[in-house]
Formats: sequence, C-alpha cells, structure tokens
Amino acid sequence: MKRLFHFAITTVFVFTTSCSNFVKDMNVDPNNVTDAPADMMLTGAQVASINFNGSRIAIISNMWSGYMTGIQRQYLNYQNYQYTAVETEDAWTYIYNQTYIQLEKAIGKYREADNQRGIGIARVVQAYVMGSGAALYGDIPFSQFGNPQQFPNPVFDPQASVYAGVQKLLDEGIVALESGKGAVTNKADIFFNGDAAKWIAVAHSLKARLYMETREYDKAYSEALKGIVSPAGSLLSPHTATAGTRNRYYLHNVEERAGDVSARNAYLTTILDPAAKTYRGNAKTDETARFNFYYVNLGTKGITGEIEPNYLSVGRGDSLNGAIAMNASSPMVTYEENLLTLAEAAARKPDFTLALTHLNNFREFMSSGGYIDATYRSRYSLKYDAYAEADFTAGGIANPASLDKTRALLEEVLEERYVTFFVRLIGFNDIRRTRKEGIGIKLTPSTGNRLPERFFYGQNEINSNASTPNPLPNLFEPTAVNK
Repeated sequence: MKRLFHFAITTVFVFTTSCSNFVKDMNVDPNNVTDAPADMMLTGAQVASINFNGSRIAIISNMWSGYMTGIQRQYLNYQNYQYTAVETEDAWTYIYNQTYIQLEKAIGKYREADNQRGIGIARVVQAYVMGSGAALYGDIPFSQFGNPQQFPNPVFDPQASVYAGVQKLLDEGIVALESGKGAVTNKADIFFNGDAAKWIAVAHSLKARLYMETREYDKAYSEALKGIVSPAGSLLSPHTATAGTRNRYYLHNVEERAGDVSARNAYLTTILDPAAKTYRGNAKTDETARFNFYYVNLGTKGITGEIEPNYLSVGRGDSLNGAIAMNASSPMVTYEENLLTLAEAAARKPDFTLALTHLNNFREFMSSGGYIDATYRSRYSLKYDAYAEADFTAGGIANPASLDKTRALLEEVLEERYVTFFVRLIGFNDIRRTRKEGIGIKLTPSTGNRLPERFFYGQNEINSNASTPNPLPNLFEPTAVNK
C-alpha cells in the first residue's frame, strides 16, 4: 500500500487513454499538478471506477463464470487458472490509488465547503469499488490505509469487517445526499450530473447487493425496496463510439487483444442459444434476442472465427449494437439487478407468492426489451410472459426436475441472475455465493477439479506491505463469506 499513497494526489490527472475524453474539457492548471478542485478529483475517481469495472480481472472473472473463453496467448493460461498477482495490479490500483484515496482527498475539500452532495456521491463511488474489492479478494486493507505516516503497513481487515465498513460508507453517503446541501459543477459527476435522488437509490441497491453477498437476505430485501426504480436510475459507465471513450470490453476484445477471447463452449451459450439441447427457453420464454445481443457467431467473418461476445457496433458501420459495442454502457449497479435481488431475497424468506411477483416484474421489464439494445429488439424475437404458480409445481414448465415449488422458483431466479449478469463482475460473486448450497449455476472446471474462488492481491502490495497475509491465500480457497 505504501506505493499507492505516494501517488494519491497526482493520479487524478493520469487516466487510461480509454476514458481520457470524458475529462478533456476540464480546466487543468499545468503549473499545479499536486492539487486539484474537489469536483475534478470526483470526475477522475469516477473514471477510475469505470476502468476498474472493465479491468483485466473483469475479463477473467467473465471467463471463470462461463460467459467468455480465453483461447490464446496468456488468456488461454487464465482460462486454465494459470494466473499470477501481476494480472491483478491494474484493478488493485484503480480501487485504492485512483478511486478511494482520490475521493478521500475530495471529501476533505467538500467538508471544508459543507458540500454534502459532493460527499455523498464520493462515498457511494468509494463503496462501489471497496465492496467489489472485498468480494473479489477477501481480506483487504481498509481501516488503516490512507495514513502512511501512522500506518506504513496497513492491516488486511477481515472480509466481514470490510463489508460492514462499506455499509457504513453507504449510510454516510445517503445521509449526506438526503441533506440537500451543496452541489457539484455541471458534468463533474459523469454518471448522474449531481442528481441526488438517483445516487440515493443506487446506494440502497448497492447496500442490497452487499447484504446478498454476506447472506443477510432480509436486510437485502429491505434495502432493495428503496433501491433503483427504473432503468433511468441505473449506474452505467458512459461510453461513445469516439476513440478514447469506448466500451472497455470492446477495446479489449477488438482493439487491444483481438483473438484472445471468444465464447467457445462457454456455459452461458449452452443455456441461452435456442438451438442448444440445454436451452432454458420454454413456452413462455424466448431468448433469441438476448442470445444474439450477447453473442455473435460470424464464422470466418468474425475476429476469432467462432462464437464470441458481441462487439458489433453501429459506430463502425454495423447495423446492430451488441452487448460490448463501442458505445455500449457497462452495467455497474442496475434496475434489473435490483429487481432480481428482490426476487431472490423473497424466495429465501421463503415467500413463494412474493418472490413470483418480483420475478414477474423483471419479466415484464424484459418483455418490453429490458436492457437489450433496440437494434436487437426489432430484429429478433423475445418473449417473457408472466409465470404462474403451476409453472413451478412438479412437472411444470419451470420445474422439470419435480422440485418443491419454492426451490424451483429460487433455482429459476438464480439462473436468471446468472444470465442477466453477463459482462458484470457480480456474476462471479453470485456463482461463488451459491456454490456450496448445491443450488444455482454449476460449472465444470476448465482443468482439474476445482473452480477459482478469489483473485490474488496486487504484486506491488505484496512486495511493499509487511502486513500482507503470509502465506498468501490460494486461488481455490474460498473467501470468508463463502466458506
């Protein structure tokens, strides 16, 4: 962690080229590179959170979740779990140096001006990256980092403590946002342009996500009830077809590492493809549009010559915009996630009727196209008719295995969450959370007989922080919440 502190201020000016255009019109003093206005720090940290959301471990987590497949060079190695701490360095830096610490500095400035709106937005973004870090890494520095003089080797707090601390960040953010005090300058907040109500809803949905990951399902349900209420409230990383602001998955799969990743034998393709024997569709469900939105199979016309994540982009002359198109927004915290959190948490109460209502709310959303790009809604068929109780009784269209109806409904919700969380970090979290329960998605290891349970800490952290756990946790060792 020592190395990260030293650059805490200056990194607000150093963004990866993929997102640099988001801040190209900001007023920067070239003679003062050791400080910046709070709003500029907020913008920089938000860009860093976007970079984290599409970092290398995001690609790898999608591979390990059965959404994508590494097929050559080091991505073939990652597919087979040959992975080192070097591969996680960029994500670790985005979390700590370029997001969390930058926002601590911004919050200090906002406090001087009693700008509660700025504080609230900053806290929610901090919670997003730190909650993600706890889920992906397990025990991580939290309570002591940010003060290198007092804590030159910050301890790795237990994962449960970090989750609790992140919940407090969100509570503080909500209180600040609800105060109505303060504002951020126009476009400094690249997500919602300072809309406090939207940030409050995102904070509650994020609290619900974290409670799901710690298996506090009643609390998750209560928070989701106060969460995002429409697609317009979703936290999405903004992208355009202009160079410098393109979707990071597109950049990786098309421009930077073309040919390294496909979807060969990816588990999601086996249940989403209407032509597959294990297709999840039924008389009330037609996944044709979503399958084609997620994946493109152009044979020799494609990048890999086989099925792969859908990069087609109107901005490059295609007639369709796929899930990772140049300008496709990347999901961070969304309306659809919130709907499915309500459905799963209700099913776990257990309350069959309530859970079915929430699942059907999600299906109603999808029946109108949901989050599928409009270019696919008009070209391919989709159907998400409401389910009835009889569909989940033994022998029903959603219960071919003759399970108890509530168990069958829970399985359906978990599968729906898996399908929905394509190109999102939380798909990996869900799979690990439900693995030992014997429910949900059951993947087959690419090699050996074990599936990855975490990511390694950043190599620079291992080298510089004497508090780093020794021995280091194994790739296949579940994090504390998943043991």
